[in-house]
Amino acid sequence: MQNITNMEEFANGSKIFSVLPREYASTPASRMLCGNFIEVGFGYQVESMWTEMLFNRSFEKAVPIAKGTYDWFGGEGKGLGNDWTREEWYHSAYQHNRWYAFPGKDRPESITGDASYLTPQTPGYGVLLSQEPGGVHGKHCLIIDNYDERMAGVAQDGKYLRAGETYRFTGYFQKLAGDGVGLELRLYETASSDAEPLCQAALAEPEAEGGWREAILGPVKRDVWATFALVTSGKSRVLCDAFSLMPEHSSDGWRSDAVEAIRELHPSVLRFPGGNFGSFHNWMDAIGPKNTRKPEPSINWGDLNYNDVGTDEFLDLCEKVGAEPLLLVNMFHPFKQFYFQSFPEITQWGGLQRHGYNLTHVLNPKLGIETARKWVEYCNGSTQTPMGALRAQNGHPEPYHVTYWEMDNEGWRWFTKEEYAAYVRKYAEAMRTADPDIQIGICSYHAFSDVIEDLLELCGDCIDFIADRMCEPFNIKRKMAIVEQYNRTHPHPIYYTDTEALQNRDLTLAPFTRRYYADHDIDFCKSRRTWIYALTMAGNLLHYQRYGDLARFMCFNNLCNTSGQSCIEVSKEETILTASGILLKWMSRSPAAWPLQVEGYAPDSLKSVELQVSWDADRTRLIVDLVNKCDRDALITLDFSRLGRHFGSFRKLCLFASDGAVQETIRSHGNIREETRCGDISLDGPHTFEARSFSFTEIVLS
Repeated sequence: MQNITNMEEFANGSKIFSVLPREYASTPASRMLCGNFIEVGFGYQVESMWTEMLFNRSFEKAVPIAKGTYDWFGGEGKGLGNDWTREEWYHSAYQHNRWYAFPGKDRPESITGDASYLTPQTPGYGVLLSQEPGGVHGKHCLIIDNYDERMAGVAQDGKYLRAGETYRFTGYFQKLAGDGVGLELRLYETASSDAEPLCQAALAEPEAEGGWREAILGPVKRDVWATFALVTSGKSRVLCDAFSLMPEHSSDGWRSDAVEAIRELHPSVLRFPGGNFGSFHNWMDAIGPKNTRKPEPSINWGDLNYNDVGTDEFLDLCEKVGAEPLLLVNMFHPFKQFYFQSFPEITQWGGLQRHGYNLTHVLNPKLGIETARKWVEYCNGSTQTPMGALRAQNGHPEPYHVTYWEMDNEGWRWFTKEEYAAYVRKYAEAMRTADPDIQIGICSYHAFSDVIEDLLELCGDCIDFIADRMCEPFNIKRKMAIVEQYNRTHPHPIYYTDTEALQNRDLTLAPFTRRYYADHDIDFCKSRRTWIYALTMAGNLLHYQRYGDLARFMCFNNLCNTSGQSCIEVSKEETILTASGILLKWMSRSPAAWPLQVEGYAPDSLKSVELQVSWDADRTRLIVDLVNKCDRDALITLDFSRLGRHFGSFRKLCLFASDGAVQETIRSHGNIREETRCGDISLDGPHTFEARSFSFTEIVLS
């Protein structure tokens, strides 16, 4: 495949490239480049990192999985099917465990459009389960009608218990019929749920007026897959709602191993709560005691979000991992009663279709402005403000100091450019009354991409950054040129971000990569899990570095559990870094700050083999980055003499794999190798460096 790589450019190491003391930018590369993106309601990101163990804990009617989710998880246009367990990315965190009448057995998992995730009866027992309107959380509750003489009730499989851990249960119960009604919690080993329970606890008899019950289960003696069961005495009828089962030990509700993995990943920025989810979400539905929050459907993706993780939980996670939060503001609009099914021009309102949900709470633009202002006050205001006092009441007296705020996701779906710019200005003015130091960004992609200059003329003076999409090299160059031109002609400077970064689609891949995907039958969906995709990301990050601080951050899409298109995968048993996550872990810590020009070499992230040489922040160390996205080793010879410095030692990191299609999954990990070496080096003349096939190499010279 020599003819579709740039191997010949390096002449097998015989051509000497001279590193020049000329820097690409007047500011150092941003230390915030490597960020991430969390979308609530899509991909089981939040659910897997959070420690709640019960699926559909308030017994709501199922929200069907949307077609877009099937396509996104299964490959564009190919469809996913109803048995997700066969997919290579599938692991235990993707389970949709049913509630089922107990004693009994759950049946094999199937994700269907009409799934209720409830099995109401079981052979041999007189017990009937039903989801009914009412209860204390959400729109529905569970009725257990046990007309048998024996104890029976409801169960759910799929609980992974850890040795030594205890588990706290809470739930709401109301006695509807029966005398001396007994309630009992049990945890069984799933493989033998007809044997003695692993542990159990009795609950006080429920009251006719209803009330909350709590119990501790455990400690558990060994790691084991378990079934959770709640049984009632015979001849009883009981209403149940708002169940919860969580381990006693966690990182304030977050999985400790997930938090550690995110720390290892070292993201600079975390974006929340969407994405598409954020365009319909009201942050006030997701604060305060968890059972007073409002469950809501994920309109674009399907499934139900309980809002157990809201503003406080997310900002707590950012504090734990040392990341700056980026909050997505839902700009209310009457057209949010509709949803575009495709990407029409902004003026083609004929593309509007009703999504079928009653969203009266996000339709009034004036209310949206005040809701956004209150959100800033809640996050950043003192306890002397109404929202700051509410934050303190909810457990966080100190302000969060959230700097970055993005004005909706894909706003062109509802707003014309003029309307969007006008409302951005109104939102910005109101939000800055709560905190004048916040930084505000506008979307600059898809239907707004061709009119971004117009948007900047309309509202550029009241924003701080553009929030772009896609890492295509031509798009980056064009948008950077727009930002640079704007800053030359306007007193208020702005900067560039990519807040939902996918690493290039087919027509903007290096030629070798495009051919490689075709030869290995790797579609766009599958490609996002591969090592060669991660190497493409490395090239894009080198591209951003050459713009200095003008390119502030990139939020890799996604952080966790989106059919492998993520940086970490969190199953119920363990957490791992994916191929892209491993590379981001190292690039987020790179000391490269001042990229230098190399005589005879034109940088281009569409090349299969890339080279970049940079000073660190104080220009005392030199960093050589090599990215090889093809199947042949490359030799690259560099001459540093024109820098006028002497280097006598090195530290070398090499990340490599046997093949570009290699993945890191829960089923198979340890496939990306990491090698580090250090020692003395003599660079009195030209020196040849090796960039092995399918590798990222960073050499730090001191």
